[in-house]
Parts: sequence; structure tokens; C-alpha cells
Amino acid sequence: MPKKKQAKKFNYAVGQYWEGETGSVGTYNYFGEVHYGTMEDAQNFLKYVESRQEDKKKSDRKVYKIFQLVEIPE
Repeated sequence: MPKKKQAKKFNYAVGQYWEGETGSVGTYNYFGEVHYGTMEDAQNFLKYVESRQEDKKKSDRKVYKIFQLVEIPE
């Protein structure tokens, strides 16, 4: 039986742009936590965040996305 390829892990946050589709990002997190996991983990967390919006009026709902965090060399 072939080995299952391990999924690549990365740092991510689920958030939404404050103004339109560019600029500052407000993240949905617990205690300022940045997450580390696979794309499947990130998508599951995004689904959780979206489910928390269901009780809000459509006009008050935010569009959340997955953002990858990377180190920028000096």
C-alpha cells in the first residue's frame, strides 16, 4: 500500500478586509492566535467562522477568507 503524502502545513488566519478587497485585514481569532495546519484545517476553520455568521442579518455578515502568513526577510 503506498504511503499517504503528508499535507503541507502553513501559518494562516481567517479574516476579512476592512475596506473592500484590499488594505487592512481584520482576523477572526482566539486571543490573537495565528493557526498552523493544512489547507483542510484552514477550510474547516473558515466553515466554522462562516457558521457563526448565520444568525446575523445578511447585510451585517462579513466575507471571510483564508490568509497565509509568511515571514518577510529583512
